[in-house]
Amino acid sequence: MRLSGQKFLSVFMLFLLVSGFLAAEKLVLWTWYSTESGEILKDMIQNGFTAKTGIEVEVLLVPIEDISNKLLLSFIGGDAPDVVELYSNQVVELGVRGALLNLSTFSDIKQVTSELNPMLLPPLKYKSALFALPGEINWTWTYYRTDIFKEMGISAPQTWDDIRSTATKLKARNLDTFYYYQGDALVVGKLLPFVYQRRSDIYNKEGTASNLASADNIAAFKELTELHTKYKLVHEDPSFTTFGTGQTPLQILQNWYYAGFEITSPQIAGKWDIALFPATKQKDGSLDRTNTGKMLTWSIVASTKKKNAAWELMKYLGSTEFTTAFMQTNNKVVQNRIFFSNKNSLENAPFPKEKIPLAREALATCRMQTAVIGGFVANRYIDFAFNKVVLQGDDPEVALKQAAEDSTKEIQRKLKEFDRYIKTL
Repeated sequence: MRLSGQKFLSVFMLFLLVSGFLAAEKLVLWTWYSTESGEILKDMIQNGFTAKTGIEVEVLLVPIEDISNKLLLSFIGGDAPDVVELYSNQVVELGVRGALLNLSTFSDIKQVTSELNPMLLPPLKYKSALFALPGEINWTWTYYRTDIFKEMGISAPQTWDDIRSTATKLKARNLDTFYYYQGDALVVGKLLPFVYQRRSDIYNKEGTASNLASADNIAAFKELTELHTKYKLVHEDPSFTTFGTGQTPLQILQNWYYAGFEITSPQIAGKWDIALFPATKQKDGSLDRTNTGKMLTWSIVASTKKKNAAWELMKYLGSTEFTTAFMQTNNKVVQNRIFFSNKNSLENAPFPKEKIPLAREALATCRMQTAVIGGFVANRYIDFAFNKVVLQGDDPEVALKQAAEDSTKEIQRKLKEFDRYIKTL
């Protein structure tokens, strides 16, 4: 039986439609965002990205502490996702081992990274390879109780000299000061700003050895440890409780604590404020406020067969459109105040408008730790040195030089282990 022209056209169009759906690309994305934030992410990708591109995305929750190991196992087993969310300190060693795609191969990579603070990229790069794009970001700044400071006649600290002076005055009233870095490398996160504000780094430029034994880094380490041994900053503190009660009215913490204080201590609304990270005064009189933090990042898994589609999703996740809407929707639903590394979205962050310039400067002066092979383990030797000095009374220079020696051994051991991978970069 012959089909009429109209029926033939209808059947042909139906065939094209079905073929289009069958041929439509579908990506798998692993994320740590759970519960409400995970649902927001799914809805935004479906209604924003998929609606515009036709590329479907299956969003799967994988707890962040399990993602690195699960990714390697799935990569070896041939069922890895196309795009994965990782902590920044997990990226380079996965990338060098071949599990993550080198994003520098995309022709528009410079256009994409131009919207980011360049100081955010060192933990995501090795040599010329870039293995991830930064997403949600946490920097460090200062929280203080304005009511207590006013009653004592003191101002918000601007420099480390101010921190030492203020901590002494607070201690005279049996009040505490707390400096904390929340992340895997607790002490390294506290040490890095002292190092960076001296225009140094804890590794050599080649990433082949520790630089901890340099004069600048020894001075930085002494300054950090003396905050605890001489000026009695507390080692541990239940921040949300003690800030509310006023027991610890001066705290140097990451930016996500802002919403935490709002939620846990509504009784002190209007009685606290934030200031930029403490600075070191330079020889020319300028103030270096370089701080550090941690990031969630997005990577493309090297085994993907949908490289271009995955790159389009990556660009969407880093766009001003997505980051602005994701921040604002999360704020409405779960009352958090998160920030993203996209410089343009910062202006639309769900944050008090009068504080946006301060957030802008904090992001601009946030420098992430440089990635070196073996650095994840080498960082622990700095923790060991800190504990020897602060808890056992050891000499800081001796302790740090030992950490430098142990770190270099670890880095060089890992460089040998990874040599066959590094040669391919």
